[in-house]
Amino acid sequence: PDITGRRAIINIHSKGKPFVKEVDLDKIARRTVGFSGADLANMLNEAAILAARENKKEIDDNSLEEAATKVQLGPQRKRMTSDEEKRMTAYHEAGHAVVTKILPHTDPVHRISIISRGATGGHTLIPPAFDRYIETKTRLLETISSLLGGRAAEEIEFGDFTIGASSDIERATDIARNMVTKFGMSSLGPMTMGTQGGNPWIAKEVGDGRALSEELAAKVDEEVKKIMDKQFELAQKILHENKEKLDLIASELIKKETLEGDEFEDLMSKGEALHQVKESISDKKTEEA
Repeated sequence: PDITGRRAIINIHSKGKPFVKEVDLDKIARRTVGFSGADLANMLNEAAILAARENKKEIDDNSLEEAATKVQLGPQRKRMTSDEEKRMTAYHEAGHAVVTKILPHTDPVHRISIISRGATGGHTLIPPAFDRYIETKTRLLETISSLLGGRAAEEIEFGDFTIGASSDIERATDIARNMVTKFGMSSLGPMTMGTQGGNPWIAKEVGDGRALSEELAAKVDEEVKKIMDKQFELAQKILHENKEKLDLIASELIKKETLEGDEFEDLMSKGEALHQVKESISDKKTEEA
C-alpha cells in the first residue's frame, strides 16, 4: 500500500491500543514504506507486546521503532562477539551510513546498529523518504555505492574483508545487472538482453525472449563489472575524504550499539567541524614551512 493506504491500515489496527500523546502515526506511515498490510498489523501488535513487557501503560516511539525493525529484519540475537568483531561491524555499518549521507540523491539514514538481527550482524536502515514508483540511473548508481560502503570501510580501516558484505554485494550486483540487461542503462544501449535466471544462453521456454550469444553475454558481464568497480571506487573515495566522520560514527556505535538518525546527523556535523580544524592546522603548518 502507498502512504494513504498504510495510514488507513494503521488506523484500523491501532484501535484499542493506548499510545502516548507524542506518537505521530503519520510519521509511522512514512517510516514503513514497503510494509504490507500484514506487516503493519504485526508491527502494531508487536509494539503493544514490547510495551507490556517493559511495564509501560502506553505504546511509545521506542516500542514502535523496535517493533518495525523486528518485523523488517527479525528479532535481536544475543551472541558473544569479540572486541575486534564488534569494531569490524561498527566500521562496516558506519561505512554504509557515511557514504549514504555524502551522496546527494540518497534517502536519509534512519538508524544504524551493530546488534545482530536475523541473519545480519548489524544493520543500517535507509527507508525511502517517500513512496517512489520510478527510479533514475543516478539513484541506482548511488544505491550501489551505498551498499558497497561497508566493504569499502573494511578495506580502508583494516586492509581486510569480512563475509558480512555478502548480501550487500549480491544486492548491488543484482541492481547493476538489471541496469544492463533490463533498463538499458549501459553503453550497450536500450535493449533487453537474455532471460531471467538459469543459463543466460538458453531460452527456457517460448516467450522468454532470445538467449544471449556468448559474445553478448561477455559484454554484459563486462558492463556489470564496470558499474560495480566504478561505484566501489566512489565509496572508497568518499570514505577516504571523510575518514574523521567514519571514525567518529564507528566509535560511537561501539559505545552505544545503536544510533538513531538524529544522533547520526549530529555526529556527522561534529565530524565536519573536526575535519575543518585539522585542515586549518595543516594549512598553518604548510604556511610556516
